[in-house]
Parts: sequence; C-alpha cells; structure tokens
Amino acid sequence: MFQQTINGLALGSTYALLGLGVTLIWGVLGVLNFAYGQFIVWGTFGVLVALENHVPTLLAIVIGMAVAGLVAVVVDGTVMQFMRRRNTSEFALVVATIGVSYLLSTVAQWRSHSQTEAFPIGPFPHGYIHIGQTSVPILPLVTLGISIVVMLILGFWLNRTRLGRATRTVSYSVQIAELMGVNSRAIFALAVFVSGCLAAIAGVFNSVTTATLSYSSGDQLLVVAFAVIVLGGMGSVVGAVVGGLVLGLAQVYTTIYVSDVFSQAITYLLIVAVLIVRPRGLFGVAEEARV
Repeated sequence: MFQQTINGLALGSTYALLGLGVTLIWGVLGVLNFAYGQFIVWGTFGVLVALENHVPTLLAIVIGMAVAGLVAVVVDGTVMQFMRRRNTSEFALVVATIGVSYLLSTVAQWRSHSQTEAFPIGPFPHGYIHIGQTSVPILPLVTLGISIVVMLILGFWLNRTRLGRATRTVSYSVQIAELMGVNSRAIFALAVFVSGCLAAIAGVFNSVTTATLSYSSGDQLLVVAFAVIVLGGMGSVVGAVVGGLVLGLAQVYTTIYVSDVFSQAITYLLIVAVLIVRPRGLFGVAEEARV
C-alpha cells in the first residue's frame, strides 16, 4: 500500500505539472492551447537528442526545457499574437492551436520516421531503497521530490516576485496591468515559456517511466492535463496540484486493486462525479482571478 501510494503521488505530481502548465496559459491568455501536447513532445525530444550526444543529464533536461519554452514562445509570438491583434474569437484561437499542434506533430513525426524511440533511462536514478519491510523504487521518489520543488518555486515566483505579481495582474486584467506599466506582451511570452518548461519536465518523467518517446506521446498527456484542470477547477493553481495528485492516486489504486483496464476510465468518472457536485471543479475560481 505504501509503495503504491508513492507511485500514485509520483504520477500525480507529473500530472500536476501538466495541469499547472495549461493553467498558466489559460490564466494569462484565456485560451485552451491544444499545441501543449506538442510542447511536451518537443521538449522531451530535446532531452533525448542531448542525451544521445552525451550531454550530462541535468544539462540535457535544461536544454529540453529551453526547447519546449522557445517553441511555446514562437507559437504565441507568431500565430497567437497575430490573431489577438485581429481581435479573433476565442473559438478561432482554439482552432488555431489545433492547427499548430498538427504542424508540430508532423515535424516530430518526420524527425522520428514515425517510429517510437527508446528513451534512455540509464542516466536517471534507478534501484530501490528499503523502508522497513517495503522496497520503494528510487525513481518515483525522485520524480515526486523534483515535482514538489518545481511547484514550490512556481508558487514563490507567482506570489513573491515582481514578475510573478505582474503575471497575476495580467491574468486579472490586461488593461489594468498596462495602466500600471506592465508590458503585457512580455508577460504573455514569459508565461508560455514557463508553461513550456513545465511541459518538458513532465514529458521527461513520463518517458523515463515508459522508456519510450514518440511524436504522439503528448496526445494522451494533453488529455490528462485538461482532465486535471477540469477536476481541480479552471484557472486554479491549487486546483491543478490537487487535481493532478488525486488523479494519479486514483489511477494507480484502480490499476492495482481493480484492473488496469479501468485505470483510464477512472479519470473521466472522477471528472463527472466532481462536476455533478461542483460544476466549477474542486477549487474553481471566478474567471477574473484565474491565476
């Protein structure tokens, strides 16, 4: 039970990072970005290429974060910024992100020759530690620990730093933020860059667990990210964390004590159950205070 709880928390913390990334984009830009799944893929491919070229593991992860963050910034600074200038509807923005996702997926598919690639797990922590009579894999503990540190850093940044407070102000109102002297375009770029970095970290955790990576790896993770923010509450940072942890624990417990056939179905059952009781999610907040 203890080992499965650790596994569930590790999986849930990965889901929480995905949810936080989507929440940042939703909170600041007010749009669900379907290209987020490809930010995950491109960031993880960045790590893979770096590792294949014998780059140290930590530096490889940083490179992957930079790749995902820069791809996110380029997408926002070109397609999304152009459409925002034309006062395009929110629906059109969502459709545009779907188109961008297909474009990025096609490039990744071409690069990988439509093959699922082996992701090297050797450079990452492995083995077991013994706690009493229970053997716990080291990797889930490391995943959980790193995720907690990342979430704490993100929380500190949003609440205690000047740029973080500026980001929260933009999420509240772009007009008010600009009257206060905040450069909203710079905040947009910063928010999507951080979101891309979170996508890369979550993608690496997922690929290390599965030891595989493909151009479509981000598709299922994108569904999970959306499930997390719906479960936790659209735009809620706390909701993204709690929603991710609840979802991870539910999937692991379902796999072990019921059947792995139902591990994905539990995601949607949880969402339906929560939305029946709380239509805005567990920690849903008013739209004007989304981050």
